[in-house]
Order: sequence, then structure tokens, then C-alpha cells
Amino acid sequence: MSTTTPTTTSPPAKIHITMTITPETHSFTTNPLPPLLTLSLLSHHPTPITLCTFNRPLALPSALTNRTITIHSLPSRQKIETCLFQVNRSPVTRIRGDSDEQFYLTLLPNTPTTISTPFGRGGGVNKIRPVPKAIAEKGWEVDEEGRERRVRRSVQPTGVDGLEPGMEYEVGLDRESLEGMWWAPVGREEILVEGGTTEGRYMGDYGGWVKGGVEWVVEGVRVKVEE
Repeated sequence: MSTTTPTTTSPPAKIHITMTITPETHSFTTNPLPPLLTLSLLSHHPTPITLCTFNRPLALPSALTNRTITIHSLPSRQKIETCLFQVNRSPVTRIRGDSDEQFYLTLLPNTPTTISTPFGRGGGVNKIRPVPKAIAEKGWEVDEEGRERRVRRSVQPTGVDGLEPGMEYEVGLDRESLEGMWWAPVGREEILVEGGTTEGRYMGDYGGWVKGGVEWVVEGVRVKVEE
């Protein structure tokens, strides 16, 4: 992969991320669906910049299951070992109209960009009712009546699913993964290529990626969990 450094080709980028969870308190008894996790991004770079978000904290909802969104219990700040799904796949493409186009996130100068996902299992469409830690640890899916189904599930939390009632948690972004994200000082239309392209069709074929040089300012969020 051809990359440049921010000191020679582009001024450093500064990106401010504000995280919110709505509602801020989740009840397993009264809330059939998980709360909404929202990330509001604001770039202070003088030009549009494009981030390659694949397998990074800004790729929602997959960030909930690759441990790039972090959860710490309060007040101990003990890190919660969250669910991890590993998928073998081909390299990320940069074909316009391909499903991988979602991994190219362009931020305009001083213009807020918002991304969101349900903070639980199932991702954006197939929302699954969250269950408390005591049920999740058994490793079985349950039906609407709370009866166990002979279908395996992860025993580790995904969002509020699998957390312990009566606790408060701090949600943030994995700093190492965030700082390892590739970016380019252009809009994504300058990175994407047409579908008939046979050479240069992969993310790594673009020669303008910058490694490092982003100042990330992240405001995490707290969520309370109740029975």
C-alpha cells in the first residue's frame, strides 16, 4: 500500500467525536429494544477528508462485535470483555456502488456528520431484545416469554445485551484502533473507481492514503442498566 505522511503532503487533521446513548438508562423489563448509540463527528481539517472505517470504531454496527467500541464498568473502570466475531473475507474494494463503499466516510470541514446504530445485538435492522448478564451467560437464545431456545448465542455482551442490571457503564472508542485508521485529504468520490475496473480496484491500491497525523478528541458516554 502506498501511503504518505501528514507532515509532507497534508496538514494534520483534528476530528472531534461526541458519543450519545438514547435513552441513557436501559431497562431489560420495560425496553424491548436496545438504546440508540450515536457518534457525532466534526472535522477541523481545511479540506474534505475520507476515512477508511473497515474494522474500525466508526464502522457501525460491526464495531459492536470487533471490540473497537469499549465498555468499562463504573466506578471500578474494569474493562468488559465484549463479543468478538471474526470473519474471513476478501480485501476491501473501492468500487463505486459496491457494498464496501460504506467503509469510505467523508467528513466536510466544520460540518457535523452523524452515524448511529442500536446499542445491542442484531445491528441496524435485526434488532434483538437485550437480556441481562445472568441470562446471556447461559449461552442460549430466549423467546419473547423468556424461555430458552436450543440456539446458541455469545455469552459476552454486545452493547447493553449481557450487561449487569444495577450497574453504570462508560462507553468509548478503542484508541489504538482509532489512531490506526487510514485517511486521505479528499472526498470519497476521488477514491472510488467504476465497477468495470480490473486493476486498482482495492482500497490499498489508492496511493493517497495518509497514516497517522489525526488528533482524535473523543467524548465518551455513560449508560445505566436496570432490571
